[in-house]
Amino acid sequence: MATGLIGEKAGSQPGEPRQLQRSRPGKPRRPRPGRAAELPRLRPGDQPVPGGGRGAPAAAPAPQRAAAARPRVRSRTPFVLLLVGLLGGGLVSLLIINTTLAAGSFRISAMQHKNADLAQQEQALQQQIAQEQSPASIAARARQLGMRPTGRLRFIDVKTGRIFSQPAHVPGVIPVPGYTP
Repeated sequence: MATGLIGEKAGSQPGEPRQLQRSRPGKPRRPRPGRAAELPRLRPGDQPVPGGGRGAPAAAPAPQRAAAARPRVRSRTPFVLLLVGLLGGGLVSLLIINTTLAAGSFRISAMQHKNADLAQQEQALQQQIAQEQSPASIAARARQLGMRPTGRLRFIDVKTGRIFSQPAHVPGVIPVPGYTP
């Protein structure tokens, strides 16, 4: 079994460095990852081993063994709380994003329905305008207003004051082909 040494040589001679016995017999310590290998430190319960430490290890006092046997455990509570907080924050942000997108989608669909209704209303109004612009519709409305159609066109000669019914009889007026009063 390998034990840690202080100095270069191990021995029981006075003036030479002495070998320390570990308070926990068994497997040698392995360095923790990420940490440099440390030399064993002299603790109050450690005793030098006579004969260079090559013999059987002596038993350490019971309170020292119990204290050294307990592994140094860091609390995992802050890490767990950090993870829970991050997950909770992520879920809340996803809920907010989902709610915002759903509200936007609802507004878009409502506006699309309103746009379709307005397009139908525009088509109905254009159809109504086309019907009211037809000559038959205009004539019917004129009769409702008391207007009557003229039978023949009449022209007044301003110089003489005579009324003519045919433009061909008026001097200086060119007859238009295709016109029949």
